[in-house]
Amino acid sequence: MPPLRSQNAPTHRRFRWPWAIILILAGLCWLPSFPAASVTSSFTDATPLRVVTRPLAPLVIEDNGQYQGFVIDLWQEISRRLTIPYAIDSVDSVETLLEMVESNQANIGIGAISITAEREQRLDFSQPILESGLQILVSGQNQGLLGQIQQSALSIISSPTFYGAIAVFIVILLLVAHLIWLLEHRHNPDFPRPYALGIWEAFWWAAVTVTTVGYGDKTPKRPLGKLVALFWMCAGYFVFGYFIASMTTIFTVDGLQGAIQSVDDLAGRRVATVEASTAADFLANSPAIPVEYADPEQMYQALQRGEVEAIVYDAPVLQHYASREGNPGQLVGGIFERQFYGFAVPINSPYLKAINVALLRTIEDGTYERLRELWFGDA
Repeated sequence: MPPLRSQNAPTHRRFRWPWAIILILAGLCWLPSFPAASVTSSFTDATPLRVVTRPLAPLVIEDNGQYQGFVIDLWQEISRRLTIPYAIDSVDSVETLLEMVESNQANIGIGAISITAEREQRLDFSQPILESGLQILVSGQNQGLLGQIQQSALSIISSPTFYGAIAVFIVILLLVAHLIWLLEHRHNPDFPRPYALGIWEAFWWAAVTVTTVGYGDKTPKRPLGKLVALFWMCAGYFVFGYFIASMTTIFTVDGLQGAIQSVDDLAGRRVATVEASTAADFLANSPAIPVEYADPEQMYQALQRGEVEAIVYDAPVLQHYASREGNPGQLVGGIFERQFYGFAVPINSPYLKAINVALLRTIEDGTYERLRELWFGDA
C-alpha cells in the first residue's frame, strides 16, 4: 500500500505549472521584437548603401547634386524609419541603373523603374511604389502656316500611297517614251537614235505632254507617231488626274484622321519616345512609326518642331510636363499598358524585406498618400 501524502507538504508545488505557462507566453510575445532591432542595428552599423537613380521629373529631380521628387521623398522616409545610411548617385539611363544593381555595383535603384517580367528575372523588386502606365502627348499649339506645310510634307513622304503613285506614273511615262522613240527615232532628230539619249528626250516629251504644258520643242513627225501623241494627250488627262487624286487622298485621309485622340490613331504616325524604355518596347510592336531619343527633353523639342506627331511615354512624366506653364503639349486619351514602379535590388538582397515592411507602413499610416498628393495632386 503506497504511503499517504503528508497534509503538511509545501503548497507552492501545486502552482508551478500555471506560472510556467504564463512565463512562456510572455516570452513568446517579447521575442518578435528581436529581428526588427537586429535589422535596424545592422543598417545603422553598416557602410552607407549605394543608391543609384535616373533623374526624371517629377519622380526624381536633380539640381546641383541635390535631389528631390516623389520617389526621393518616399525613399528618404523609408531610410529614416530604418535608420539606413546611404549615398545617391545618378546615371543617364534606366538600363545603366539596372545593370549596376544587377552586378552589385549598387545596393538599390530608385526612380521611374517599371516592374516587368524580363526585369524580374534579373533583379528583385520591392512592393509597387506607384501605379503608372503609358500616355499620349500631342502638340497643343497652333503650328502656323509653316508648321502646317511641314506637317503635310511629313504626311506625304511617310505615306506608301505617295510612293505607289510616283512609281505608277514613272512606269507609264517610260512605256509611252519607248513607244514614241521606237516610232520616231529613225526619221525624227527630236528623238535621237542612241538609246539612252533618245529615251531621255522621249521621256521628257511624254512628261510635258501629260502635264498639258506642251512646250512644242519636240513633236512627232510620222503619222503613227502623231496618232500615239494624240492618244497620249487625251489619256494624259486621266493619268495625271490619277496622280493628283492620289496626292489628294493622302491629304484627305490625314484630314479625316484629324488630331490624335487615342492609341488607335497612332497607326502610320511618327511617334517619339525614349530609347530602351517600356514605351519603346510598346511602339516597336505597334503600327506606329517609332522615333527614339536619348532623353525626354529631346523628344519634347522634336514635338515642338513638328518632327513627330505625338509622344508616348510614362504617364506621370508626361502629366508633369503638360502641367508646366508655357508648355505647348496636351494629353489625349487615357492611360494604357498599365504598369507599376518599384525599387530594384540585387537578387536575394538582405535589405528587401525591411524596405518592404517600411514601405507598407508608410501606406498604412497615410504618409504615402500625403507624399503622392504633394507631387501629383488629386490625380
